Amino acid sequence: MKPPPRAFLFAHPAKHSLSPAMHNAALEALCIDAQYVARDVPPAELAAALAGLRTSNAWGANLSIPHKEAVIPLLDSLSPEAKAIGAVNTIVAKNGWLTGYNTDALGFMRSLEQADLHVRGTDVVVLGAGGAARAVAYGLRQAGAKVAIWNRNPDRAYALAEELGLEAFLSDTLLPNAVRSASGLVNTTSVGLEQPDLSPIDDDLLPINWVCDIVYRPLETRLLRVARQAGIVTVDGLGMLVHQGALAFEAWTGQPPDTKLMRAAALEQL
Repeated sequence: MKPPPRAFLFAHPAKHSLSPAMHNAALEALCIDAQYVARDVPPAELAAALAGLRTSNAWGANLSIPHKEAVIPLLDSLSPEAKAIGAVNTIVAKNGWLTGYNTDALGFMRSLEQADLHVRGTDVVVLGAGGAARAVAYGLRQAGAKVAIWNRNPDRAYALAEELGLEAFLSDTLLPNAVRSASGLVNTTSVGLEQPDLSPIDDDLLPINWVCDIVYRPLETRLLRVARQAGIVTVDGLGMLVHQGALAFEAWTGQPPDTKLMRAAALEQL
């Protein structure tokens, strides 16, 4: 008898992920006989993990740190969004063919919409230059925001700004004024992950209207806590996680999941 299909998370590390809880809750609610499994996949083992997707009855996989960019040359095709962003967070496997998608960008924008935030014509600073930063910057740019990117490695920030056609890349000296004059700020770095006393920027560097931190463990990072105490609207990282996951779920199953149920399952794990 053929085993039920599975979808995976390939990450390194993978133990902190809330994705299995929210995906499996959504599968159960829709009475779909399948399973979502997190696998710790070091970079050297990524190709072998992808080969397993080709030969099994797996639907595909989500990708997290450090695989979102490294996976691209190992795939058979890319969606237009994944190609433009230069990062993949979702793979759909079909008859041995692996297609890479990026649901992070739209998932992030849906998290802002849920918070009733509108970015068209506003200035937004994005911290980071990895796969998540690419998706966030792309989503904001597509929505009509003016995006400036900062990274501790200025060469990476410059390269990403050039590649995505962003308004600016920021050096350490330009960052303070850019943040204080911006409407919004997004942290896509891992600073604050399971480190509640750390923030990627000084506490007095806050934008005018809103702050989002895509870190979701802890749910309220130091950056978000300081912003909330200053009366600024905050958006936690669970919104992006849930919405990007819901888009991946629909790509695999053809059915839209209950995002409220997915968030509740993720919160229970936290």
